[in-house]
Amino acid sequence: MQSLESFYQSDLLPDLETLEAQRLTVKKKLVQAIVIFVALNLAFLFVHGLFGLNLYLMVWLTFIILSALFTFFFWHIKYYRDYHTGFKDRIIPRIVAFVDQRLRYDKAGMVPREAFMASHLFADKPGEYSGDDLVSGTLGETAIQFSEVHAKRVDIIRKSSSSSSTNRTKKQITPIFDGLLFVADFNKSFKGTTIVLPDTAQRLFGDIGQALQSLNVQNGQLIKLEDPDFEKLFVVYGQDQVAARYILSTSLMRRLVDFQNRAQKKMRLSFSDSKFYVAIAFNRELFEPRIRESLLDISHIQEYYDDLKLVVDIVDQLNLNTHIWTQKSALAATSVAAANAAMESGTSGVPPTPPPPQGGRKRYSEEETKALFREFANKADTSMAPKIKTAKRWLKRIAGILLAVIALPFLLSGVGMGGLITLGIGLFFIVGGFMSPSVEKMVGGVLFPAIGIVIAVFSYSAYQTSLASKSWPTVSGSIIQSEIKKRTSTSGEGTNKKKTVKEYPNVTYQYLIDGKTYKSGKLSFSSTGNAKQVVARYPVGKRVPVYYNPEKPKQAVLIPGGAKFNYVPYFFSGFFILMGVLLLSRWRKQTRALGNAG
Repeated sequence: MQSLESFYQSDLLPDLETLEAQRLTVKKKLVQAIVIFVALNLAFLFVHGLFGLNLYLMVWLTFIILSALFTFFFWHIKYYRDYHTGFKDRIIPRIVAFVDQRLRYDKAGMVPREAFMASHLFADKPGEYSGDDLVSGTLGETAIQFSEVHAKRVDIIRKSSSSSSTNRTKKQITPIFDGLLFVADFNKSFKGTTIVLPDTAQRLFGDIGQALQSLNVQNGQLIKLEDPDFEKLFVVYGQDQVAARYILSTSLMRRLVDFQNRAQKKMRLSFSDSKFYVAIAFNRELFEPRIRESLLDISHIQEYYDDLKLVVDIVDQLNLNTHIWTQKSALAATSVAAANAAMESGTSGVPPTPPPPQGGRKRYSEEETKALFREFANKADTSMAPKIKTAKRWLKRIAGILLAVIALPFLLSGVGMGGLITLGIGLFFIVGGFMSPSVEKMVGGVLFPAIGIVIAVFSYSAYQTSLASKSWPTVSGSIIQSEIKKRTSTSGEGTNKKKTVKEYPNVTYQYLIDGKTYKSGKLSFSSTGNAKQVVARYPVGKRVPVYYNPEKPKQAVLIPGGAKFNYVPYFFSGFFILMGVLLLSRWRKQTRALGNAG
């Protein structure tokens, strides 16, 4: 058999070299798009400051969104889309064929929602269901399908308002499963349903965990088997003890243990009707081309190959082609083999609808109408889910970059608190736009508490500095600038439009320490009061005592002390820490839902 390295050199390398040149162009154009986006917004701010234009914040936000669409959407359409499509069309099908010539690849296909529901592997019903990279075929006498699947539960939460008679609704999305879903058809009907889940409870809690497992009645009876190695890795539930022991023979349990130890992936398995289901959790997108890393690295091809081989080996490693599993029966319209055959012939694989009875259209009962509507809604949701997912990712990317750009003026002007919060939220959105939901929650769980701790430390440090300023040494300084600046804001619309002018003092002083001149505009650590009074108190040229920090001479005030303890920053701090804890909690819950806990 041809080795992977030989296959890589002879079959893939020429196309990979072409795609690598395209990748470098895509990466270069992405950097250019980011530079153009930042330059456009800096130019906007420069013009705004140069001409003193009185522009609303909404105008700037609109400009940022339009400039992001102009740069990044153009980059995606002209460069990335062709690169992504070329990789999926030219590389992945060849790797699939190299794994086994009997397999077919459909980049837009997926294991249907009905198969996910029929597997009984997950208690929750997916409100959002999407997937891609469908691989199907018949290996020996076993028809198989597998694809990447993303399933999420959608809950509509209604909240009533005391001030209004209307109810507000909120959509809450909880991940159910992200990974590969494998379906094999035996054409042999099993009695009841047998479910095999990762055994985490007993491994962690011993006999107490086993007692908890027995309470999980929604999966059926807890079934204890004689293989100690199998019992350490899996917990089995079924509706029929005899049928479960018949399916999970000693040899099959041994092969499952060997496969689990070799694959090192959390697996869920079930036997229902005539089908065998395996769900293997992955915390990353599969079969996607790289942008940041070279395509010529064979380790990436090895990763794609391993992911495919892992699933295909289920048939061989579990010896599914034995006669016990392949008892011949009539080919059911809902079987995997029938679906594969329908795919080859170009039909939908759905059995034809029987003609209406003589005499006119069939009248459906209320229950049948509801069932048809649910089926229609599920199909519409399935077709729209990938587009909605892509739109959400792009919105997160745009919002994240927008917030990061907004944070720069804050940080450059010394407004560290506002800049820090804005930048942190922006980074969180950027991660959510480019990474998986699991990584997004994990990063948020680390990033938000870090922001909260920094806010608390900086706030307490500022308070301590204001107290210490009373004992700072003084030096004579002079006022070099003293004026009133005005800031105009507008609220309301039409006849209710109201313009507000706010005045604030702009006072700058300079002082000399050890032969070095310093400038500062900070008057005190608390409110300075009326702008006209402040400017009148500090006219240009007036000599004033300057209190300076002996450890940091550039830090100075004219009025020492005076700052009261401010609780507001600590509320922000607590809020961000709480957000981080909630995200970490959701990340752990998602990890368990993806198969990391049984």
